[in-house]
Amino acid sequence: MVIGRSGPLAAGFTLIELMVGIAIMAMLLLAAAPFTRDWVDGTRQMRARSNLLEAVGQARSRAMRNPLALTSAQAGQGAAAVVYDKDGHVLCVISRTADGSAWEGCAAGNWQGAIANPGSLQLKVGQEEDAGDFVCAAYDTRGVLVASSYGGVDCVAPGGTAADVFIKAGNQEVMDVALL
Repeated sequence: MVIGRSGPLAAGFTLIELMVGIAIMAMLLLAAAPFTRDWVDGTRQMRARSNLLEAVGQARSRAMRNPLALTSAQAGQGAAAVVYDKDGHVLCVISRTADGSAWEGCAAGNWQGAIANPGSLQLKVGQEEDAGDFVCAAYDTRGVLVASSYGGVDCVAPGGTAADVFIKAGNQEVMDVALL
């Protein structure tokens, strides 16, 4: 005589099988996390590069159109500029005031591009060992990069590697953007 159950056998997973499956999924998620972080940092870096190139194009275009009819002397320190608001993570294009003596504020800018979710994103200028924060880049009525200042801080000056902005995000390699 056979002693056993009468009726159908129970189907499904045991508690041990479920725990092993969950442990394997957790290990796969932990292994994928660094790749996801690098991908997000790379995307932030590319978006910042695209926004910066668009801002430079807008500023050069605005400077060459010269809607305020600034003279060469008035536009000597730039007719339009790209300004980076580090606190608000916004790039904006600004123009000189009508008399050419000062810059309009960023709020009055003609073009603005926000850098969404900047995380550890940095925009720097100069040599790597003494790189400073990117503040602005000014263009004269010919669309040429000129030396200027904004808010008491010098803008990017033409010539050498100082005319490049270096974008760093997380563990990504530094990406440089020429300001033309």
